[in-house]
Amino acid sequence: MAPKILLTGPTGYIGGSILTALLASPSESLRSHPITCLLRSASAAATLTATYGNRVKPVLYEGLDDTDKTTAVASEHDIVINCTVGYHTPSGLALIRGLGQRKAATGQAVWYLHTSGTSNLGDRPVSGKYLHSPADREFDDAVDDVYAYEKTREAAQLYPQRTTELAVIDLGVELGVSTVVIMSPAIYGVGTGLFNKMSVQVPAMVRMALMMDRSVVIGEGDGVWDHVHVEDTAALYRVVVEAIADRGGEGVPTGKKGILFGGNGRHSWRDVAQGVADACFDAGKITDSTVLTISVADATKAAAAELNGTMDEDIVEAGLASNSRTVAAVARRLGWVPTRGEEYWQKTFAGDLRMVLEK
Repeated sequence: MAPKILLTGPTGYIGGSILTALLASPSESLRSHPITCLLRSASAAATLTATYGNRVKPVLYEGLDDTDKTTAVASEHDIVINCTVGYHTPSGLALIRGLGQRKAATGQAVWYLHTSGTSNLGDRPVSGKYLHSPADREFDDAVDDVYAYEKTREAAQLYPQRTTELAVIDLGVELGVSTVVIMSPAIYGVGTGLFNKMSVQVPAMVRMALMMDRSVVIGEGDGVWDHVHVEDTAALYRVVVEAIADRGGEGVPTGKKGILFGGNGRHSWRDVAQGVADACFDAGKITDSTVLTISVADATKAAAAELNGTMDEDIVEAGLASNSRTVAAVARRLGWVPTRGEEYWQKTFAGDLRMVLEK
């Protein structure tokens, strides 16, 4: 029997792009049932239905804290893809509990795909709060015990996104829910969903440059991360879901071993800052194309001002200054073939500037 699929966060950058990829899948298993989309907005639900017809089934709830509804909806599905914020633990656990109920009722395997990020592995090279040894440490998901590493880091210092990821893995193991974590690096490119089409990290640096009339980098900008185009990220989710739906998850690692990387390129944060500087300067939006070095504290203040809210220094350093090198061996073994490389990455700076200005 074809599995019933639930997607959370269908109006988001990642979730919307995943929905587009899943709807384009030739797999008969994915086409047998509509994809249930859990969301808050009635107008967005109407847009999904108007666009995709009976290929989707929007279900409304009150939001992330509506855990009773979340559990109830999850209990009616065999595969859940969670693309809401990766640091909201109660909603993630609610989905796992719902899947646990589904398994108890049907006796069939149930699967949970969790959206996480490689900042979970990042060091703190500017503040010195945590340093990798060696400094250029690289994590390979086919070789390294990533779960154990995260557990060790979490015991030393809590990090919200990592806290949630570990919690859903542990509850999944307890309840017999097969969990797969997609731990993406910096995602770039134009989203293919109907709603939010803009990524996070590069646009944040663009907005800070426009606000300060200079592109900025934290410290020397020597931290190195991976990146991946959003359509390649969506393709990875599709590969995993098709493996589950068509082949019962054969070859897909789960639980404590089911943490998959998804990078397809590598950059330093100074590279990003210079790319932002060049794009903004060439467009006449800043007056100086040299990159300005700032502290973690000043970057946090700038990010807070740009967001008109508050920010945490540890999160800013992890997301915009750390080292987090990964090898996506498992994804490629499953058949993931990313197709958007360096040429696409170089174009993202001018593209993100245009999107920021239009918004």
